[in-house]
Order: sequence, then C-alpha cells, then structure tokens
Amino acid sequence: MLIIKQIHDDCPVRLNPPLFIFNRCPLAAQHNARVLESYDFDLNKVILAQNPSQISYGSEFRSSSLERLLSDHPLWPRLKSILDEGATFPLQDIDDDSRHTDLQFHLERGNHKSLMKFEEFIDPVITEDIQRGFALPLPIEILPKLSGVSLAPLGCHKQTTIDEKGLVIPKY
Repeated sequence: MLIIKQIHDDCPVRLNPPLFIFNRCPLAAQHNARVLESYDFDLNKVILAQNPSQISYGSEFRSSSLERLLSDHPLWPRLKSILDEGATFPLQDIDDDSRHTDLQFHLERGNHKSLMKFEEFIDPVITEDIQRGFALPLPIEILPKLSGVSLAPLGCHKQTTIDEKGLVIPKY
C-alpha cells in the first residue's frame, strides 16, 4: 500500500506543449501539415521530438511510476515498451505501390453512406476526439506524403446501450 501512496504523491511530469493544434478547423489542419513537413512527414519523429508531451507514447500512464508498482510482473517489460515506444501489431506490411493504390481507392470512394445519415451524431464525437488529442486534423491532400499511411472510411451505425439505471438508450 505504501508504494501506491508514493505513486499518488509523485509530482506530475511537466509536459511540453504539443507542436500540433488540436482544433477542428482548416487553419489547425494546415498548421499540423507544416509541422509534419518540417519532420519529413514522419509522425514518429514529431512525437519523439516533443517528448514529454500529451502526444508522447504512454504519456497518460506515467510508466516510471508504474514501473515501481509493476516491475515484478512477468509482462512488465512488454507493457513498458508499449508505453515508452508505442504499440506494434504483428501485421504483414504492404509494399508502397499497394499502399498507394489502396489509399487512392479510399480517397476516391470516400466515407460510408451511413456517415451522412447520422452526421449530427458523429460530428460532436469527432470534434471531442480532436480536442482531447485523440485525433489529428490534417488536410487530406497530404496523406500520400505520410510514411506508411493507410486510410479507412468512416461510418456510423445506430446501436443501443444502457445507462446507469438500466434504461435502454440509443448509441451511435
């Protein structure tokens, strides 16, 4: 219990302000494109250059504090690596020509039609994700310049969930 109290009492890490602007507007998107351009359109370089900041890998978890608590766990080295360097997934890489063809296809195709049907519900979600730093506004024309980029169409479907009282409510 003492270690948890010590972690709780730790002074928070002073974060650098992010180079990116997290607003949903064309000016922010253009600014973010210029930031990426100054780092050769390599998002990893930009993230590492700002460390520690809100966009640093694992910034919300304070891995140095967690290490004191979890260092004896057999999976701690793997978790520490994810928190410090970002997650990697065992996906098969695709060659640049295939990636470019796929990107062009999705740029031309656009989002799922379902997005238009529920636009009033999805817009606030996207805006909140950007403001919280979970999504980065960029001009769509720079996507081909980003290293290793892939694009997935956005869609929205109506579902249901329950609230704290057990009432069924719609969810998008």
